Amino acid sequence: MKIETFQGITIAYMRRIGAYGPENRQLMEKLKAFLAQHDLLKSTILGIPLDDPTITPAEKLRYDIGLIVPANATIPLPTRSIDDGTYAVFEVQHTQQGVSSFWQNIGQLTLSIDNTKPIIERYSSQKIVEHLCEFCIPIIR
Repeated sequence: MKIETFQGITIAYMRRIGAYGPENRQLMEKLKAFLAQHDLLKSTILGIPLDDPTITPAEKLRYDIGLIVPANATIPLPTRSIDDGTYAVFEVQHTQQGVSSFWQNIGQLTLSIDNTKPIIERYSSQKIVEHLCEFCIPIIR
């Protein structure tokens, strides 16, 4: 785990509403196709589940997938800011098992999690080559 400060991050994104699961992966593939068309495949991609599935009905769950907008870039997608703050960053095997295991065990972390902000899945091209991804958990400091 490492600690990072997020500040002034903007993403261009696509949103899906519905149960979390395979459809989120389909949205990721749609974004990757878009990135390939616009020569942006080396971008850092963020996956952001916006709702808690234990309290939000499955049909109302929101999931954003987007790329960090480089300075002075114009990307033909809606944009939004990522919450500024301190995040604990965990490196995880980029496999279905690795990601599922992380989500299943997140309650065992001994951190002061800031539940007012979403947990962010981060996929940098460098980490993907290494078969890794990162989970960025907002914390209270």
